[in-house]
Amino acid sequence: MRRLPALLAAACLLALLPVLPASAAEEFTRTPGTAQVVNGPAGTPAIALDYDLYVPAGASADDPRPAVVMTNGFGLSKSAPEVTSMSSFLARNGYLVLAYTAAGFGGSGGCITLQSVDRDALGTKELVDEVLEPRADVLRDERGLVLGTVGGSYGGGWQLPFASLDERVRAAAPGRTWSSLRYALDPNNRVVPGAGQFDHPANEQGVFKLGWTSLFFASGNAQPVQGNGGCPEYKLATQDPATVAGLACTGYLAELCAVYGRVAATGDASEGDRRLLDRASGATFLPQLAARRLPVLLVQGQRDTLFTPNDALTTYTALRDAGADVEMVWNWGGHGGYDSRPGECEVYGGGTGSPAPSPEGAGLEDCYLTARHLDFFDRHLRGEAGSAPGFAWYRDWVAEDRPVQERYGTAPAYPAMPSTTFTLSGTDALVLDGAVPGTARLVHQPGVTSYSETPNFSGPSSSPRDPRPPYDVPGATASFTTEPFPTDVESVGVPTARLRLAHTAPTDLVLFAKVHDVAPDGTATLVHRQVAPVRVPTAALGEPVELNLIGFAHRFGEGHAARLTITTSDAAYRNNPVPDVVTLTTGEGSTFSLPLAAAALPPSAAPAARPVAAAPVPAARPLPATGADAVLPGAGLLLLLAAAGARRRRLRQAGAA
Repeated sequence: MRRLPALLAAACLLALLPVLPASAAEEFTRTPGTAQVVNGPAGTPAIALDYDLYVPAGASADDPRPAVVMTNGFGLSKSAPEVTSMSSFLARNGYLVLAYTAAGFGGSGGCITLQSVDRDALGTKELVDEVLEPRADVLRDERGLVLGTVGGSYGGGWQLPFASLDERVRAAAPGRTWSSLRYALDPNNRVVPGAGQFDHPANEQGVFKLGWTSLFFASGNAQPVQGNGGCPEYKLATQDPATVAGLACTGYLAELCAVYGRVAATGDASEGDRRLLDRASGATFLPQLAARRLPVLLVQGQRDTLFTPNDALTTYTALRDAGADVEMVWNWGGHGGYDSRPGECEVYGGGTGSPAPSPEGAGLEDCYLTARHLDFFDRHLRGEAGSAPGFAWYRDWVAEDRPVQERYGTAPAYPAMPSTTFTLSGTDALVLDGAVPGTARLVHQPGVTSYSETPNFSGPSSSPRDPRPPYDVPGATASFTTEPFPTDVESVGVPTARLRLAHTAPTDLVLFAKVHDVAPDGTATLVHRQVAPVRVPTAALGEPVELNLIGFAHRFGEGHAARLTITTSDAAYRNNPVPDVVTLTTGEGSTFSLPLAAAALPPSAAPAARPVAAAPVPAARPLPATGADAVLPGAGLLLLLAAAGARRRRLRQAGAA
């Protein structure tokens, strides 16, 4: 009942807003073409890029339209449903769309070069020069063509490097993609002293994401065999011989095959390896994009273990701190068989909710994520008035029979809520006060690993699907658990930890940190199957180690508890190849911080609440609003948790007596 006034207000707002009628959608033409472009820093090689041009029927010299450039996800082409549906959707709403097949795939030539600014971005710039510049029906201003970019996964990674090269880009919408390719494929969630919290490239070495990266290595090198791309015709001195370090290298630029072979074998990336990957990373170009205050819409999946929510935060924080108009959405799904939920319509995963839109993009106006994209481009390419939340997240604890408007929460910016800090106590507890010192000992045995997922085959839509639940290796794992929460508690954001660590191996210390939801019956569920790899140079162990866990939006139900788990291995990664004994010292100085807010507190117990903001709604196409659940300030939650803990301690003492 306490939510009723806010829900009525939201309903009234939606009722007053006009909805774009179906008849307002424009007809459009889709015309294929091929362009010859240079795709290399030395002016060679020349390759062909296969493209489709979507032109709204009303576009003309008298009524020019903004243009949006799009390319495909890994292994796909311009004809993939994710490309045709989004391109058609934008064309139906008045945008001229240039959708091309990335180099090395489909009908385009060249090798796969991971969207490098020195290769792919150069080719895309020439494609725009050849196809869009001569057209009078493309909108221009004093800076030239008015361009936006859109796409997901591999179709998202190119956008910020390209924007750094081409100032005609006025707005970018990269989805489910990387910011730093080094962090995405060789992640390290250690926060380097003196660096920003999400300055992931500050770590020189990481923990190689062997499972996911091996899948992409195999898939990329299979492209020429399948008749895609043109890598055998891509003649560079470095492309001979056809194998690199004993690995068949038929689809990739040879330097990239060498990086894979080196890191897979040794676990270490050379300075040259890091430099090569950085040239294919938007994070490298954030200073100049921040100086331009480039508007960016980031859409990242909460269950995505390839490109996690933390990937987006490097870009988000740098642009936000520079005053750019940056927006971030954490949707439900992501890579690995996690399709979007009904009403979301994230087109990049292959599943766009129910009912699925047509390949021509019909119906996407009514979906949360595609409506956000359209509103974003309308504001930044057409100059229309409006606003949108700086941060939005899908709430999977809201029933799917509720409108999608109620299933998204929003806040003006990230972070959405304060964090509550617990201290590690003894060998197994997270407490708010009264922590006692102790030690946890973790013994790492090479070849004996914990399990979180089979990359790409653990999601509900995976085919085939690995049904095994996550598990941890006894003796190589330490877990610390809060008291049960006295009420439903929402957690939205990135948990962090500060740990006092030591180890015996001559190598860097490698750990994996994760959060479990512990039910009253003791069942522990790994939240979104996410794990945070951490690699700490031995020389850095004299001080407590600061680390990020992987961000999520999750509700801990009444009577449930949160558990921090630290383990020495994970089957999806290249683990430490030598035995190790890790000592974690608890008590004062070892902490775990969890973003927390109460979803529904008894009125007598609830302090003054800070409301979660309703999602702004564009005038023509209403965006989903959110429910009006209250956010409990950290201090109020501390009191509730402390009271619950004291009550449990009294009960235990009474039982002992």
